[in-house]
Amino acid sequence: MTPDPAAGASESSKGVARSAAGMGAAAALSRAFGAVRVLAIAAILGTTYLGNTFQSSNSVSNVLFELLAAGALSAVLVPSFVGLFDLDDEDGAELLASELLGLATLILGAVALVGVVAAPWLAKVLTSAVEDPAIASAQAALATFLLWFFIPQVVLYGLGAISTAVLNARRSFVVPALAPIGNTVVMVGFLVAFRIVAGEDPGLDLTLTEKLLLGLGGTLGVVAFVALPTLSLLRGGFRLRLRFSRTHEQLGKVLKLSGWASLQHAFAALLLGAAIIAGGGVEGGVVAYQVGWYFFLAPYGIVSQPLHTTILPELVKEHNAGNTEAFKSSVRWSMDSMCVLLIPITGACVALSIPIMSVLAFGSANRSSGVELLAAALASLTLGLVPYGAFFLLARVFYVFGDSRTAALAGAVVAVVGVVIMALAAVFTEGTTVVFLLGIAHSIAFLVGSLVLLFLLKARLGTWVLPSIAGRSILATATGSVLAWFIYDAWQPAGKAEQFIAVTVLGALILVIYLGLARAMGVAISKRLPVRGRGDNRLDESGAAK
Repeated sequence: MTPDPAAGASESSKGVARSAAGMGAAAALSRAFGAVRVLAIAAILGTTYLGNTFQSSNSVSNVLFELLAAGALSAVLVPSFVGLFDLDDEDGAELLASELLGLATLILGAVALVGVVAAPWLAKVLTSAVEDPAIASAQAALATFLLWFFIPQVVLYGLGAISTAVLNARRSFVVPALAPIGNTVVMVGFLVAFRIVAGEDPGLDLTLTEKLLLGLGGTLGVVAFVALPTLSLLRGGFRLRLRFSRTHEQLGKVLKLSGWASLQHAFAALLLGAAIIAGGGVEGGVVAYQVGWYFFLAPYGIVSQPLHTTILPELVKEHNAGNTEAFKSSVRWSMDSMCVLLIPITGACVALSIPIMSVLAFGSANRSSGVELLAAALASLTLGLVPYGAFFLLARVFYVFGDSRTAALAGAVVAVVGVVIMALAAVFTEGTTVVFLLGIAHSIAFLVGSLVLLFLLKARLGTWVLPSIAGRSILATATGSVLAWFIYDAWQPAGKAEQFIAVTVLGALILVIYLGLARAMGVAISKRLPVRGRGDNRLDESGAAK
């Protein structure tokens, strides 16, 4: 009897759904802890130039890692490790990981050294959008000191990325998802200590002790973040050590594939860097964008990233087996699942951005201007949740084909579109409008990039692989979200208690309306599986039962 490819896809999808649910639960817990970290930064350092300085300086190592190594040490590695593990070649996987670690340490170590020396120049770039020369000078001096601590983090990120890739290839997803909790615990502890020592409004002229608390807090938090997946990998018996070689055939293949992936991540880093520099011209702009970015990434990390991560090994297997129908079904299932979950979250975050941030903002961020900045970032960024998730899902699809070039070129389109809009926003607008347009630029850029990848995927597979329920989900979400916004505007709640009640009641209203209309229109997560069983229980591309 010939195996039913669709039935195989069904079993695969169910396994992926279980893995994604487990990783999603871990990510949700991690994100909850992470929310404490970003809100603590906003509350203690404020939507101020001090907050801008800390956040922009602490982002430099992330930007450098994305520019230089993230593509080579991220999802593109997983197919290589999956292939070795499926062949029971544990020694080969250990050799590949160790050689990658050696190469990454050499390159990133050199980058860290150069970055520390160039810290004063980098600090001037970070503050280039600040109009007041006195403020810019004070920011640059503090940023230079902090960069001496933050730039070496880039070496740690390399170790963490390799450990995470190996764990994901072994279908171990929970520990990497929990790793940010370590960063949160350490950084919040140091921030609280800073608040005790520095007081409520310390400004930019800090003592050595105060600067050390900020610098050490950021870097030791990253140490904790990287330690969790690395120690988990080592405790599982995997032998990861520094090795230096240029002759290993598998390493050469990975480096060839990762070259384009590195370029894709470099373009993403340019987009982040542009947002940091443009936002720096607004007092508290970088803090607001980073808080909005975190809450934007929360649903992505809980919904999209688990789907991307857990579907990748299955896509590799289906592609290697030549099972094209199962492959297309798995991609479509992932896109449908993202849409049915992320679209209502987008609607709620846009409609309720002001009450959400009114509830969450404390301390120095709990001012009308601070809440407006935070809400502007949240609303504009979350508009791009689905395009962002779709872009990175489709990038992984092309990685499975052994084609990282296509995703990189699409990333170039994303970077150009986003940076141009951000630059125009910084030049022609000011205040809250700048922050709002930074998020809009990000959303539009990834929408364009996703459309490019969808078109190229159609050219490769011969058919469109599109989410079948996006339009219905948008309609159901828009109905509830618009109604909730009008009710909030008429209500005008005051104080945190009333704002919390508004978020709870109106959020529930959006959910109830969404679920009711979605059900009436045939949208249900249980029906988003590409195959509900064998034989006649399959779904066609519109989502209807055959």
